[in-house]
Amino acid sequence: MNQKLYSTLIVIAFLALCVNNSLAQNGLEGRTNIKASHSYFNYVGFQKIHYFQIEYNRGITKFLEVGSYLSTHSDYYLVTRINPFNNEPYTAGLENRAFHYGFQTNIHPLQILLSEGHRFRLDLYINAKLGGRYSPVPNDALRQRENFFEYDIGAGLAYHLYKHWGVYVEYNYRSPANFRYGLSIKF
Repeated sequence: MNQKLYSTLIVIAFLALCVNNSLAQNGLEGRTNIKASHSYFNYVGFQKIHYFQIEYNRGITKFLEVGSYLSTHSDYYLVTRINPFNNEPYTAGLENRAFHYGFQTNIHPLQILLSEGHRFRLDLYINAKLGGRYSPVPNDALRQRENFFEYDIGAGLAYHLYKHWGVYVEYNYRSPANFRYGLSIKF
């Protein structure tokens, strides 16, 4: 599937969720937030790699939410091959798919300062993620590990254009795609 199709599917899914007519809540407790994002990063020696992520968060207190995430992007591995014509080794790049998964928590400091009953469209948050990365590699790849442990910290800023949906931008320190942007649906 190409990158435009991925983006189109994410937008369609979130527009379908916008039809939901549930009431927005004050604070985060009991609120569900679903985010879809896109980004890209430069892979050494290759073109720009598109990075897609979807996450689900549930508010457990007025200022804290926990959830999970799943992301995917193209990945490249180098393999050494033997040229059949001159028996010389050469290095070739193979394309593969990588998946990142795990749990996260978001702390929303502005929610602590807001009084009950006040809905604020701007949402600042700090996040921490703990998870893994999976990318199947062939046996002759120069990098043999398929599973990696990952952790990350970052911050984000969301602006809710309407009662249930908005846009956001996020920076994560250890992510392959440090800056991400996307849609946020809350209900």
